[in-house]
Amino acid sequence: MMYMKRDFERASETFDSIAEHFDRTRNRAWKEVIDFLDRREGKLLDMGCGNGRHLIDALKKGFDVVGVDASIELLGISSDKIKKETREEGSPKTALVRADVKRLPLKKNSFDHVIYIAAIHHLKRGRVDSLKEAKRVLKPRGNLLVSSWARELDRWDLDKEERDVIVPWHRDDGEVVDRFYHLYTLDGLERDVKRSGLEVVQAYHSRGNNYIEALKKA
Repeated sequence: MMYMKRDFERASETFDSIAEHFDRTRNRAWKEVIDFLDRREGKLLDMGCGNGRHLIDALKKGFDVVGVDASIELLGISSDKIKKETREEGSPKTALVRADVKRLPLKKNSFDHVIYIAAIHHLKRGRVDSLKEAKRVLKPRGNLLVSSWARELDRWDLDKEERDVIVPWHRDDGEVVDRFYHLYTLDGLERDVKRSGLEVVQAYHSRGNNYIEALKKA
C-alpha cells in the first residue's frame, strides 16, 4: 500500500535529520520498559528501536535482541553502542534491521517478547497493521509492551475530534524538524491492541505515556 511507503519514508527522513541530537538527549532506558524486561527472558524484538537505549538494557539482562527502525542514522548509532556492549565473549546475539514496522521482514512465531516504545504514535496510518505484525512474530504466549504519548496530557489544547498533531524538534544547530504524532487516549490504544488480535493484560498511564501490556494467546 502506498501509505505504508509514505509513512516509512517520512519517518526515515525525519529521524535521520535529528538522529545525533536525539541520541544526546534520549539516552536512558525507561523504567516501565526495565520493569517489563526484568520479569522476562529469551529473544526480544524492539520495534522502532531508535538509538538503541532499550536494546542495550535488554542486552545487559541477557536477551538475544533484534532492533527494527526506519532511520538508517539511528540504526548506525545503535550499532555502535551494541558493538561496545558485546565485546565480551558470550554476549547475547544481536541484529539490526532497517524496515517498516507495518511489514516486518521477520518470521512468524520467532520472538518471546516485543517492545514497541514511543513509535506507534508516529504512524499516520496502519497502526493496527503494525500491531498485527507484532502479534505475527510473537511466539504463542509471548508478550508485547507498547507505549504512546498520552492525549490526556494537559499540554494538548485540542478539539474533541482532533487526534493528530505536529510537534517541532529544535535541533541544536537551529533547524526545526516537524514530527507527526497521533495522540492516543489509553482507551484508544487499548482498542487498537485488541483489534490486532492480542489479549490486553494491563493498561496504564505513566509519566505522560499510555502503556498496554498484551499477550498472544496459545
